[in-house]
Amino acid sequence: MARVTSSNHALAEAFFGRFAQAFATFEAGRIAALYVTPGVALRRDGSIVALTSERDVLRYYQAALDHYHHDGCRSCRWSQLTVTRMGRRCLLATVTWELLREDLTLLTTWRQSYSLSTFGDDGPKVFATAMHVE
Repeated sequence: MARVTSSNHALAEAFFGRFAQAFATFEAGRIAALYVTPGVALRRDGSIVALTSERDVLRYYQAALDHYHHDGCRSCRWSQLTVTRMGRRCLLATVTWELLREDLTLLTTWRQSYSLSTFGDDGPKVFATAMHVE
């Protein structure tokens, strides 16, 4: 198995910092900028969503953001980051997400894994994601 370096962990930390900032805007375009296409998302119910274009990513995340906002979510935070290197240019990063209400109380939480490509110059990008069912 490839060894995870502190720089890989730092890359993942920076990525999730950008993701949380993008999420807080509730603008899908900000999140879509963190993805490459084509990609895929595995949902909690086991269904697979093909993200073949930026438009697919925009639709997928805007629907999720609208749902979360409607339920009272106003921000999110991540914790419990684990990183596994997948060759020289990819990482598997797993985090626990917490969606927060305006008063910062917990709305919901889950674990999710992200396959990240580090081929570009503008930081890691998601090419696959899987929500964990616990």
